[in-house]
Amino acid sequence: MKCKVDQSAYTALVKEYSACVFGVCFGMLGNRHDAEDLAQQTLLKGFSDIHRLKRVECFGPWIIRIAKNLCLDFMRDEKRKRKVLDNKTRELVTDDAVCRDNDSSLFKLQSALTQLDKEYRLPLMLYYFDGQSAKSVAEELNISVAAAFTRISRARKKLRTIIGTPGGAS
Repeated sequence: MKCKVDQSAYTALVKEYSACVFGVCFGMLGNRHDAEDLAQQTLLKGFSDIHRLKRVECFGPWIIRIAKNLCLDFMRDEKRKRKVLDNKTRELVTDDAVCRDNDSSLFKLQSALTQLDKEYRLPLMLYYFDGQSAKSVAEELNISVAAAFTRISRARKKLRTIIGTPGGAS
C-alpha cells in the first residue's frame, strides 16, 4: 500500500532544493535547457518515489542522487552524448532567478564548470559534489583509478585557471 504524500510538504521541499538540483544537473550537463528538463524530471521522480524515502532528513542527498543518476543516464544516451560533446559553446547561467538563489561564488563556480570538457567535469562532479572515491569514479566512468585521479587533478587546474585563483585560494 502506498502512503499518501502531503503535496504542500513536498512543494516546500521542492522550493528548498530546486536550485541545488538544477545546479547539479547544469554542472554535469553544461547545457541550461537540458539541465532544466532533467531537474524537472528529478523532482517529478522524487514525488513519485517519495514512499521509498525512509527519513525526511535524508531528502537532500536522496534527491541529488536521483538528479545525478538521471544526468548519467541522459549522457549515456548516444544521441544526447554526441550533442553534449559537440556543444562547444555552452550557455552561461544568466537567469535572474538563478542568480538571486545562488551567491556569486556559486554562480562563478557553475559558470567555470560549464567551460570544462565533459571528460574533466564529470569526474570532478562525482568526486567533490557526490563525495565518491576515485575508485568509485573510475568504476562509474569505466576508466582506471589512475585516469580518474589524473582527470580530477587536471579539472582542478583548469578550474583554477578559469576562476583566476592560481593557488586555489579565493
